[in-house]
Amino acid sequence: MKFKDTVKEILVEQKWYEAVKDSLIAAASPITGAVILLNKALQLYRGANFKKIRLIFPKADWEIAAVTIFQKLGVVTGVYTSLEEANMYLAELAKKGVKTDELVIGSHGREGTLLSTRESPNEYHFNNTFLDSFKPIIQPSTKVFFTACEGADDLLALKDAAEKLGVTVYGSSGIYNYITNSSAKGYYWCSSNEYSADSGKDIAPFEFSEANCHIYKITLPMSVGEGNISATMTVKDGLFPVKFTNPINLEISDLESDDLEKSPYGGMKLITRFNLENLDSFMFKSNTNFYNAWVNKLKSAGITSNAYDFLEEYIKKEIKRGTIKINISANGKNFDLLSLKSISDTSRVDNEFLLNNKLCGKMQKAPISWL
Repeated sequence: MKFKDTVKEILVEQKWYEAVKDSLIAAASPITGAVILLNKALQLYRGANFKKIRLIFPKADWEIAAVTIFQKLGVVTGVYTSLEEANMYLAELAKKGVKTDELVIGSHGREGTLLSTRESPNEYHFNNTFLDSFKPIIQPSTKVFFTACEGADDLLALKDAAEKLGVTVYGSSGIYNYITNSSAKGYYWCSSNEYSADSGKDIAPFEFSEANCHIYKITLPMSVGEGNISATMTVKDGLFPVKFTNPINLEISDLESDDLEKSPYGGMKLITRFNLENLDSFMFKSNTNFYNAWVNKLKSAGITSNAYDFLEEYIKKEIKRGTIKINISANGKNFDLLSLKSISDTSRVDNEFLLNNKLCGKMQKAPISWL
């Protein structure tokens, strides 16, 4: 009797024969058929295995063939050559409300790459946006492991993944060996905990020149281009012996942008700095009688010091009081100079920082078992 007929005779009274008959008919050999039956037996024993989801992204043909056998045995959940294929499966799980206890994302990789697919091998280098599609099946207790070789060489990659998923994640430093479940340089974890990389130095929102009323280094927490930023000055009536036509347009100078925290994964903190010079000159231009009226006012008040020096200090004092208002417009948003807050200067977040602050750590053994 042929193998297929034997199997059919054995299983003819089993309720689940219909679920496997097509696969058995297509089986090329008794070995393949045995794999199918073993997988079905495991499913009957433990039910649909949504507790451990293992999505593998092999590259070479032989890898696809080998891992497909593990898929039939139930060790691996899915074998994919693109993220799009995996996303279709993930979408179905999300519809069923599945929340997994363990998620393994298995692929080749390198430093800064936690996922590499056959169809897009370089798309996710220093790019963890692919994790958005995994979030619906994640719960607070889910253990997430990336098998990518050198995935934990740059711990910032793991830390970013943990923050995106909201759980602790694990990875291998150096080469990861599927067969022995071993890592050349050890396993690391990174938590999703928030942190501050404050270097202890705050950047003041603005600084006055010591010599005059010029405002230097106005700092905004954004990156803007020249032409997207402007400033005006509004002078309260009664501050000077002449009336100004408000607002007075000011001139931006030395506009530049800086990175406070460089991260290839996004979340880069950018600031824009610029200067406002010659505020007194803009007052002169706004009202040609301004300076003469100012000098006469000082004389009548019995002030004999240099009228110009006195003017500089007076302007600075009134800006601090808010009676001379400086308004800044950037990218469609308006800021009053006095409303700007100090910005924390951040240091570069690297492996040493993450380890020292216990945001990441090294493990003695593999975080998962394939059995």
